Amino acid sequence: MRSPLQLSRTDFEKGKRFVQEKARGIDRALFEYAFGEGSPERVWEELERYQNEDGGFGHAIEPDFRLQASSPMATTVGFQYLIAVQTPADHPMVKKGIRYLLEAYDERAGRWKAVPESVNRVPHAPWWHYDEKRGQTSVEEAWGNPFAEIVGYFHRYSRWVPADFLDDLTRRCMEHLERTKLTMHECLCYVRLAEQAPKSVRDRIIGAIRLQLADLVETRPDRWDQYCMQPLMLVETPVSPFYEEMADDVARNLDYVIEKQSEDGSWDPNWEWGQYHRDWQVAREEWKGYLTVQNLIKLKAFGRIDFRK
Repeated sequence: MRSPLQLSRTDFEKGKRFVQEKARGIDRALFEYAFGEGSPERVWEELERYQNEDGGFGHAIEPDFRLQASSPMATTVGFQYLIAVQTPADHPMVKKGIRYLLEAYDERAGRWKAVPESVNRVPHAPWWHYDEKRGQTSVEEAWGNPFAEIVGYFHRYSRWVPADFLDDLTRRCMEHLERTKLTMHECLCYVRLAEQAPKSVRDRIIGAIRLQLADLVETRPDRWDQYCMQPLMLVETPVSPFYEEMADDVARNLDYVIEKQSEDGSWDPNWEWGQYHRDWQVAREEWKGYLTVQNLIKLKAFGRIDFRK
């Protein structure tokens, strides 16, 4: 069996240079934080550019829809950055974001609308097109996306959420989980809920996902160029509850990631819009910056970067 691949210092520096020169400010700030050269304050400063007056996030923080207005889906992305730098509950961005999510909940429908109808008036990927007859995008066919992820943030910052409301939302999440075959993104939303929920809820989620691992995770390297759940999407660090049983698949996936780095130091998305071609090129460059930061963070977590000169 061959030794695990290592990202060389030279290739790490290529990735770092790409991030510094081409990535969005928010991704540069997160990279600097993750590699000991930045601070939470710098991430907050950049993230604030994406938060609207109503407390929600927009401004194409999710590059696949170019909506300036707030949406629950974009707000979950904002919270991913907030949690990555351990933002405390009393931070103004947290309080405003939670307030927005509470107000955006559709009581009659019993869910969050991932994006508003106005997404159709801006460039967007086809999966974000809002179907007015059905009242949702195709993404929302998976009920837990973004429902479960939002409930996770409510647990993390529960001081701002009515306890009975949070209990009801959590109960609904668990009922859905235990009767549903999860999709890739729905699974990731439940993982984010598990990371923030009490142990009893976390254990139930991990157990339910474990039963579906074989169907959820693509372990064949020759399929990883396609859009699928690669092992590293589920197991981002060695402390993941799924790492032990997926260690060999994760090791192969780490090799694959190292091999897929482009000559300019970046990583490319393995999807495209097929429409709004000029705007897609803008979004693609933003995704490259985001993916480069995320891949370097994961490689560091698994000790796959050779920092020796």
